[in-house]
Amino acid sequence: MALTREFLKEHGLSDEQITSVMTEHGKTVSELTNNVQTLTNERNNFKAQVTDRDKQLDDLKRNAGDNEALQQQIKKLQDDNKAASKDYETKLASQEKEFKIQNALRDAKARNVTAVQALLKTDDITVGDDNKLNGLDNQLEEIKKSNPFLFDDEPQQAGRITIGGKLKNDKSDENKKDPLISKIAERMANDD
Repeated sequence: MALTREFLKEHGLSDEQITSVMTEHGKTVSELTNNVQTLTNERNNFKAQVTDRDKQLDDLKRNAGDNEALQQQIKKLQDDNKAASKDYETKLASQEKEFKIQNALRDAKARNVTAVQALLKTDDITVGDDNKLNGLDNQLEEIKKSNPFLFDDEPQQAGRITIGGKLKNDKSDENKKDPLISKIAERMANDD
């Protein structure tokens, strides 16, 4: 049952009394309406918050599953990085070993470092803690015995021309002169 002007008139109230009651009743209704509206807004806000929380929980559940996959992917990447780093260090050590072998072959007076290096068993050569090559000397001695032409045991003197084998074109010592070159030089001198 609603409080209306007609209802109040039926109960014998005057127009002034009805206006006064309706004003007070309007204030109460307004206040109650405001309260209802506030409570409705709060309820809707709480519903939205619950919906948001539910959505966030669903997202968290979904992300937790994805997080596990993400963690696995991160672990895989970390493992790949460790493997790549180890591979890089291995290649670097191998390259350092090869440079050391090449320098040692130059020091051993190899005429062609690449040719001598091809005869080495580089897997049997290691770089020790003292940064020296282990296992190279024995192999070099064997190669020098079996292929002495790959090494230059006699140092060349500056300004001297080496002509095949151990013959030298040295004007200070006639016994060491190549007879063939001497004959050619005499012919050239006589042709003038």
